[in-house]
Amino acid sequence: MATIDVAMLAFGGPETAADIGRFIEAMTGAPPAPATLADVVRKYEAIGGGSPLPEITRRQAAALQAVMIAELGVEVRVRPGFLYCSPTVAECLAELDARDTVVLPMSPFSSRLTTGAYHSALAAAGREELPLLDGWHADRRFLAALSQRINETLDGADPNEFPLLFTAHNVPLETVMEGDPYVEQLQQTAARLLPTVMPGDWRLAFQSKGRRGGEWLEPEAATAVHELAAAGWTKLLVAPIGFVADHVETLYDLDIELRELAVSCGMEFLRSPAPNDAPRFIEALADIVIDYLAHRPILHPVELDPNGSHWHGPPPRT
Repeated sequence: MATIDVAMLAFGGPETAADIGRFIEAMTGAPPAPATLADVVRKYEAIGGGSPLPEITRRQAAALQAVMIAELGVEVRVRPGFLYCSPTVAECLAELDARDTVVLPMSPFSSRLTTGAYHSALAAAGREELPLLDGWHADRRFLAALSQRINETLDGADPNEFPLLFTAHNVPLETVMEGDPYVEQLQQTAARLLPTVMPGDWRLAFQSKGRRGGEWLEPEAATAVHELAAAGWTKLLVAPIGFVADHVETLYDLDIELRELAVSCGMEFLRSPAPNDAPRFIEALADIVIDYLAHRPILHPVELDPNGSHWHGPPPRT
């Protein structure tokens, strides 16, 4: 039995072409229409046939476990769980029985479409009492990891020659109008990153909006590219700050579709990778979890053996 368990939760993704239909159905609640499925399959084929997100999340979990064990010197388990593919959130939680168990969502920004979905999954698994460590969008260590990715992409180039386009997943306008903090938190992240890069110009734009109708956030990424090109910029640096793992929405929507648009507008295109399992990002995640554990409310007394080496308390959850 581990001393500390961490459930690392993400949306997931289809790892093979055969998984795509099931993934869409799990995400939307209905089988995809043939035309929709064909279009999504086409995008995944263009990036290798499947999503790298589940494997990246597994690497993130393994790396976080190693860092936490090294820093704390106790047994730590970090297990991935996904909203829309296997292992599910319930399957992930079934493996965890430590007295200190926390849930770390791979969504830095709070939103009812992300944080709300994780809370619903915890409730469905009967573990709604577990702490969900959301809202780490402005954590200085997370910001340092993003800044490192951006500056590595510039690779010594003059940042004043590049407008910086921050992107994040689009959401329906109604969610923000109803008080969702998503956009405000994205703006806070962008504002804190700008002094570390000092680009020639910058925009926050939204990408990969869903297929449902209604109003969505603006500007869209394509609109921002047109505006920057019209302003005379011939270079473009895209930073997808809304994502912590590369997947179809960075590898296709940005690296293929948005790149083609930028090139057609006469612009050189650079895109910083998502944090993925970069060491600085994993260290940031470890610090976020450890900081929570250090300051969490004490729900039961902790005693030491006479030799001071082991914890005693209530039996683990079974």
